[in-house]
Amino acid sequence: MPSTFSKQTIGYGIAAIIAILGNTVLVVIKEENPAVKAFMKQLLYHHWIAQGVAVLLVFLVLGFILTRMSRSSPARWLTPSLIAASALGALGIIALFLFE
Repeated sequence: MPSTFSKQTIGYGIAAIIAILGNTVLVVIKEENPAVKAFMKQLLYHHWIAQGVAVLLVFLVLGFILTRMSRSSPARWLTPSLIAASALGALGIIALFLFE
């Protein structure tokens, strides 16, 4: 019998995928646009602090919303999707700094 993920695991798992990819996009935008980086630095003392807060808020808010929309299921796609999102995020940031 396949194990079943709870609706919280599915909701926050999807939120993690979105937060990981959003973090990568934000790094690229911030590094390519000095005005965004300066705004984030001004907002919360350092641009990395502002980025961390933004990504954490995306994760928590989306996780809360998606948990209410989800239902328990085997969701065999969740773990591979988290791994793929992490790998894509890392590769995107590596590529940004290699080709900058």
